[in-house]
Amino acid sequence: MKKHHLFSASWRRRSTGEKVILSIMLVVFIIYAFSLIYPFVWAAYNSLKTGREFNENQFSLPHILQWKNYVEAFSARVGNTSILMSIWNSIWMTALNVVCGLTFSAMTAYVVAKYKFRGSSVIYAVAVFIQIIPLVGNMPATYKLLHSTLGIANNPFLIWVIWCGGFGFSFLMLYSAFKNVSWTYAEAAQVDGASNFAVFYKIMIPLIRPLLVSLAIINSINAWNDYMTPYLYMNKYPTLALAVYELSNEATRVGIPLFFAIIMISVVPTLLIFIFFQNTIMENVTTGGLKG
Repeated sequence: MKKHHLFSASWRRRSTGEKVILSIMLVVFIIYAFSLIYPFVWAAYNSLKTGREFNENQFSLPHILQWKNYVEAFSARVGNTSILMSIWNSIWMTALNVVCGLTFSAMTAYVVAKYKFRGSSVIYAVAVFIQIIPLVGNMPATYKLLHSTLGIANNPFLIWVIWCGGFGFSFLMLYSAFKNVSWTYAEAAQVDGASNFAVFYKIMIPLIRPLLVSLAIINSINAWNDYMTPYLYMNKYPTLALAVYELSNEATRVGIPLFFAIIMISVVPTLLIFIFFQNTIMENVTTGGLKG
């Protein structure tokens, strides 16, 4: 009630022009939200239809919920791999992506942010420049490197190397976080005999843990939905996102409702992660600062 009263009072204080603009913006955002939600809802109820019912009317609700579509979805195959195995591939690739990516990004960002050496500013400039280059700019070189030069494509024991670059969005966020952490913490630990790695692992990492958690959530969502990397370098181990991509060309063969069921299975994990961790993702994380 108190928040509603404050909102009403704030609304009354606004001019007519501001009210019109805000009303228009509200309508635009409602339309935009509907455009995002409706395709998801449409695919959800169509995944519970029979093929014949879908062909008769794509916009009507199902007469009888066909939950067997989801049972059959797990046994559907993409090449020689089942959807169930694709889910497992998504899990271990996502885990490797997040762990390797954040580990190397944190170590690189910490060294560049906290240790001044010849070339440290150049490394940061290169990291920013890499973000500007389109993905297609380095894709051919990376493809040749992994397939021909190193020969580690489709090798689940060696492919983790591609996620150990240490740069990217995570590096930039972690660099800013480490920059804001006072070096006084490290000096106090070094007086007590802590090594450089101990300062990094026991002092600096705990101070930026909220940011690491947020980045882990964001990176896990991105990795789960990534189909291009498995398509180029791990096509013998298709992930769920890659399975959806490849089945999109064969939706008629497998059945549209069954295809929608597979899409829903791929979407639900990221949707649940966002629902439960949206506050963690959205909140601004402040690190560093001296207390006392």
